[in-house]
This record gives sequence, structure tokens and C-alpha cells, in this order.
Amino acid sequence: MNNKGFLAKSIRYALLGSVVTGVFASGFAIAAEEAKKTDKDENAKVERIEVTGSRIKQVDMESASPVTVITAADIKVTGETSVADVLNNTSANSFGSWRGMSGYGAGASATSDINLRGLGAQATLVLLDGRRMPGTSSSSGTVADTSTIPMAIVERIEILRDGASAVYGSDAVAGVINIITKKDFDGVELNYDGEVPKVEGGNSNRFSIATGFTTDRGNINVTFEHYDTQAVFDRDIWKVNDPDYYGFSSFSSVPNGYYNTGNLDEDGDPIYSFYSNSDMCGQTENVVDSTDGVNNGRCLYSYGQVTKLFGDVNKNNLLSNFNYKLADDLTLRGRLMASTSETQARYAGTPVSTNYPVMAADNPNNPTGKDMTLYMRSVQIGERDSSIENTSIDALLGLQGYIDVGNGIDWEVNAQHTRSKTNEFSYNLINDNIIQSLIDTGDYDIFNTTGMSYTDWNAQMEDLYYQASHTGAYEGKFISSQIDGLVSTTLVTSGDFSLAGVVGSEYEKIKYVQKSDPESAQGIISGGSGGDDVDATRDRTSVYVELQANLPYNIDLSAAARYEKYEQEGNIASGHASSTFDDLVPKLSASWRPIDDLLVRASWGKSFRAPNMGEMFSGEALSFESTYDTVYCSDNTDANYCRSGQQHKTLYGGNPDLKAEEGESATVGFVWNILDNLSLETSYYHITYDNKIEVVDVADLVREEVENGGSPYIVRGDDGKIETIHSQYRNLSGVKTSGIDLVSRYKLETGVGDFGFKLEASKIFEYKQQNEAGAEYFDYSGLQDYPELRGNISVDWNYDNWSAAWTTYYISSQNSGNEEYGVDYLKDIPSYVKHNVQVSYTHPWNGSITLGVNNLFDKEAPNWYNDGYDFRDANTGLYDVLGRTLYVTVNQKF
Repeated sequence: MNNKGFLAKSIRYALLGSVVTGVFASGFAIAAEEAKKTDKDENAKVERIEVTGSRIKQVDMESASPVTVITAADIKVTGETSVADVLNNTSANSFGSWRGMSGYGAGASATSDINLRGLGAQATLVLLDGRRMPGTSSSSGTVADTSTIPMAIVERIEILRDGASAVYGSDAVAGVINIITKKDFDGVELNYDGEVPKVEGGNSNRFSIATGFTTDRGNINVTFEHYDTQAVFDRDIWKVNDPDYYGFSSFSSVPNGYYNTGNLDEDGDPIYSFYSNSDMCGQTENVVDSTDGVNNGRCLYSYGQVTKLFGDVNKNNLLSNFNYKLADDLTLRGRLMASTSETQARYAGTPVSTNYPVMAADNPNNPTGKDMTLYMRSVQIGERDSSIENTSIDALLGLQGYIDVGNGIDWEVNAQHTRSKTNEFSYNLINDNIIQSLIDTGDYDIFNTTGMSYTDWNAQMEDLYYQASHTGAYEGKFISSQIDGLVSTTLVTSGDFSLAGVVGSEYEKIKYVQKSDPESAQGIISGGSGGDDVDATRDRTSVYVELQANLPYNIDLSAAARYEKYEQEGNIASGHASSTFDDLVPKLSASWRPIDDLLVRASWGKSFRAPNMGEMFSGEALSFESTYDTVYCSDNTDANYCRSGQQHKTLYGGNPDLKAEEGESATVGFVWNILDNLSLETSYYHITYDNKIEVVDVADLVREEVENGGSPYIVRGDDGKIETIHSQYRNLSGVKTSGIDLVSRYKLETGVGDFGFKLEASKIFEYKQQNEAGAEYFDYSGLQDYPELRGNISVDWNYDNWSAAWTTYYISSQNSGNEEYGVDYLKDIPSYVKHNVQVSYTHPWNGSITLGVNNLFDKEAPNWYNDGYDFRDANTGLYDVLGRTLYVTVNQKF
């Protein structure tokens, strides 16, 4: 008996049996019997494949659209262990992309996304095998979580660096990511990846098992992946113990009271001061007693000592594909994807700040005799811990067929259902009303005016916060049902001329609900982000056509057009609102192959994106955003308040009056196979993006206030400091960006092994954006967080059973932007270079082991600010903040 074969079959059938229904199992059993029969003779056909950028199948992988192909071999060379990390390091991901961090609501702390050309994740469409991936509930279902795809099943990733709304529909403004999975997989494959970064925490483990079964009638594969990682605390990343660190908050576990002294300064303005108990400061952990004259003995809390930058994550992903030939010209296909994740995030103890508590002048515990606004933080009952549970399921069932009429007709019909759900529970929040009522009783001596022992005072504070403690609950649901179909054929064939076409339609119905617990929605809870409730529906109807003409002299012309209509409605504070968005978007492209080894191509197209349901219908949600208050700080001095990292109470809300975004893109370039082992691909792109929907940044609102001499969106107190900022989604007019992409590959065979070289780079010529309607375009390219150049160079070597790789990632330097922004606290960012290395051995037992180091030289992420260090003082979406990371990958096939 062949023990290895017996083991492989046992594992394979055990896995398949746990996932596949009886109908599918019986179908494949029949197929297995039929596979033993003599194969039928078939006429040889030229294989036509579907290439990202077109729905018309063709012979050549290279088309008129600029597509970057990242193969499984390319992915292995990078040393990255997730699809999200691979995409984040691509040069077309110009300014980095989101990786979940603690402190973000609606489940966003547990997701990752991709942001092509810096136009936003919602302008990048993510496909799985040519079909939309399910979106996250935190994005109203419009942004896919790229961390849910098991790496073991990825055959390649295709990045369409071109607007493609005419082909794939709304959201494909900046481009398309198409993740292609393995189909004809036979056997069992086990994979393990383990990572250990230099910093404390962050250790991760990824285990996957993939199995497949193939016959001449079809195939099925199943991949399961488990991933877990330990939390990384902010204190282990940022320089929180450096003397120049200034990430402190007036919201302290030792309360601060802010009051009008009743005195006037030399200009006749009232003088405000802080009061706190310095003795309590000195005895309390993570609290600094600021005794200089400017801060008047304020007790400042160092929140970065206790928060998690990246939470503890536990994920399980399942992906299964099958194809079964019901007849010679009829195939049943399906896909099932399911994902569950749990993330444990942590933010600092709750600042009582949604509604500031006050202590009346006649309160028996008031040491000043003046009305005081209280700055308090409920550290005594623990930190704000959040548990985020994400679940999603995506099921597809379709038929593909061929009708032997004329030049032959290919057709398909599909049904797809997606459900995504997020539950988030946030602990140790504070009910503001209860805090206020308890302070008003006079029973809580929060400033310790009576001289209690520290133990008694601390126990009193714990009791105060315990009585007001609240557990916040958030639930988001996204449900989508879609039916679609298409018909394609070769319309004309005559000599050197042929014309092929495809026509299709889609209908999708979406239900989206997000809600918080009633107290959070009422705006009486501190520490959460309730209030942004949404209850909305959307119907999407699409009709599209695409034509491709092959002309003499190796010239190909393509034209596509799509009409798409969105009808959506939802509840808002004033009642009910509804909107309809529709547009007809075209795309034209051409390619010419003057010689076999050179392809010249160009494309032009328009795109549009309808506002999602959260952008239109969400209520106001509370956040605390950081910016420098140039209005107050130009004439006043408060070292703690007048800093770049000062957080301000900010309320964000939806806007039912939004218009659809519109884009236009053009590309021109070539692909040149210079030698059999040397290729070069380059493309110039230009994109305009109008009516772009964004939440107005608080820094922009402050700048507008300076320019306009006031702002209806910023509420200031009697002392001139910001009390509340109101922001909402707005159509911020436009973005214009252009640049050039370059990809080159070279293979070199020698007596000591085969070498492979790959260069990928994106150079940005301009990234101009309007801050408000009608404003002059401002070019951000080359300024902080907008690098002009990103590039990757990799060298790999293979010799017998050994292989090795060295990959270098480059991000260009950036100007501080102080002159352009009218500030002086930002710093110039130097160029950033990171190196990943690995060595791999393929052993005789059908497996391999890889050892590697990411960020070999432990390159630090550059910080933003000029004087000292602040909390989360770097762009975590653009740079590696974990430092040198050791990893091992083990692969075994049966």
C-alpha cells in the first residue's frame, strides 16, 4: 500500500465531506466514474481566457489595459504573508492604505483595504475571480476587506491601473484589483507561516490547509485558513518615555478643573486657569504634574502608555470553488467564501467628553469658588476595551454554456448572495448624565479637598465611575442579493478583420443597517462613537455592452459602455430621504503590435461612483480628531493645547444632498519584450476625479476659518478654544493626478543558478486637490504623506533545491509642507528604504521550508512632527512600524 497516497486521499475526502452538500458530492462521484471511461476525441481549440480589464475572452494575456500581474511566485519572493500586505506594498498603492488600528469604530479596527492612486479605498474595486468581493459593514458594504482571502488559494493578483466603470461598474474609478484563485488543484497542501517582530507583541501564526479534486468533468477545491496575532501596544512603538514626548491629555485620571478666574489680562480679556491636586498627580500612574506657569499645575495623562496600536486578532477564512460539466456545452459553477474574525482592541480609559461635566461654584467640593468645567478620565475602572466580531459569507451559483450557432455564442447566468455582519462591544464607557448627577450631590470629593488618603480617594473615584459605567453595543449588517447574465460572441470574421462583442446586465438589491445602543445614539455616552445610525436600502441596475475589433496590421480597438442606476433611500434625523443616481459611462481603448515583441496601447474612459448609504444617511458620530488650532494659538500660549496632536471633539454626519462622484482617466504606454528574458512595461496615466466625497478634515476646517474670518462648523468657548467641530461628508470638488508606472523583468541563467530581477515603480507628477468647491487646485505631491515615488526591486535565485530572494522597498522623501500649509510644526520626511530577505529549501518529500527577515536593517518609520514626539507619530499605512521581523514558512504537499 502507498501510505502517502492513502493519507492524502483520507485528508482530502475528510475535508470535502465536511463542506460539500450531498448533491455536489454525488455529482462528483459520478464524474469520478466517468473519468475512467475512454476520453472523447475533441477538435483542438485555441484557448481563450478572460483578462482583467475586459469581459471578452481573448488569446493574448496582454491587452489594451495596463495590468500588473503578481504571480504566486512573486508573492513568495516578497516575504509577505497576507494579500493585504502584498497589495499595500505595490507601487500603485501610492500613499499607503488602511490597516486596522485601535480607536476606530464600526468594526474598522479589524479590517484592511487598498487605495490605488491615493483616490480612496472606495474608488478601488476589488474582485475575486472577476466578481465583486463582499464589502465590510463599516464601509456600508462598498470596501472589501483584503485580509479575508486565504493566501494558499491565490494563483495571481491582477491590478488594473485604469478606470473601468464601463466594464465593471461603479467604484472602479482608480482601478481594479482582481484576485485569481487556483482552480485545477489536485491533492492536499499544508502551509504554516509564523512571524516574530522586534517589538514586544505582534507575533503571528497563519495555518492553512487546501485540498482539491479534479476529473475531466470538473473540479472542486477547499481552502481553510486560521490566523492569529498578538496585540502591539503603542508604548512599544512610539517614544512615550522620551523627554521630548508630548502626547498628554488634560482629560486625566486626576481631574482638572477649568474656570474663569474673574480677572482680566492687559487686553481686557478674561483670564482662565486650571486647578488640580498636585499631590494626587504625583501618586498616580501615567500622570504628569505640569507645574510650569503656563499649565498652572495641570495633571496630564499619558494615554499612549496603555493603548493597543494593533489589537489581538483571531481569524478563520474558508474558500471553496467548484466547476462541474453537466453536458459538453453546459457547466455548473459555484463559490462559497466565509470569514469570521474577532479583534480585541484597547484605547485609553474613557475621557468624559461627549458632554463635559461641570462643578458649580457652590458645590461643597469646589476648591475655587468658581464654576468649573471638568476634564476627567475613568482610568480607575479600566481601559476602553472593545471586542469586534466580523462575520461574512458570500455564495455564488451560476451556469455557463455555449450555443453552436453562427460563430458560437457563450453565455452565463449567475446568482450571488452576500451577508456581512459586525458586532462591537465597548466596555468601560461612561454615562455623562450619571456622572453629572453624582457630582451635583456633593458626595464625591474628586479634588480631594478634605485630604483623604490616596487609597480612599482612589476608591471614591472608582465608585463614581463604576456607577456611571456603560457597555456600548454596535451592530452593522450588510445584505446583498444579485442576479446577472451575459452573452458574448464573435459577430464578424473576415480575413484579417474580426469583431467580437458581449452584452450583459446586473441587478443588485442591498439592505444596510447600522445601529448603536440607545444611550450612545442619544449622545449621552462618552468613549464610544454612537449616533451614526443608518437604515437604508439600495437597488442597483446595470446594462453594459463591449465590442472588440481585430484589424489588419495587428491593430485592436475596443469600446465599452455601461448604464448604471442607483435608487437608494433611508431614514435621517428629519424624516426620510431618497435619491436616484444614474449615468452612462464609456471606455475606448486601442492597441497596436508593430512587431511581435512590442505592444503599444492607449485607453480613455469615464467613471462614476454613487454615494454609499452611510455617507448619505448616517447620523452624527463622535470622534476626537487631532489638529493645531492656528486661530487660538496665534495670539495665546498654552503648551498643552497648542500642539499638533491636540484632540478636538468632532461630530461627523451623513449628507443626503450628496452628488455622485465622476472620474475621467486616460493611459498610454507600451509593453516591450526586448529579449526572450527581458521585458519592459510602462504607462502614463492622468485621472480627474470630480465631486469627490470626503469627510472634511478638521485641519482644513481650521484653515477655512482662518481664510474666511470664521466658520459655521467650529464652535468655540468663551476662552476662544475649540469646543466642538461639526463635519460631514461633502463633495469636495476635485482631484487631478498624473504619473507614470514602470515594470521590468529580467531572467538570467547561469551555471550557478537562475536569477530573476524585477523592478516596479510609480512616479507621481501631480496630485492636485481642491479643498472646497471653486477653490484653486493645490498640489500635494511631494508633501508629507504624498510621496512622489514608490518603487520595489527584487532579485531571486534558484539552484537545484535551493532558492533565495532579496526585495527592496523605496518611498521617496517628502517636504514638510510648512510653507504650503501655513504652519511650522511639521518636519521634512527623508527617503525610506526597507529590505526583505529570505532563503528557501525544497526537500525531497514534496515540501519546502523558508526562513526570512523582513525589514532586515530595522528601518524606523519617520515621524511627522518637528519638535519632539507625539502619539502615533507616523503613517502606519505607508511605513513599517514593527521593525525587523523574523519569519518561517513551511509548505507540505501530499
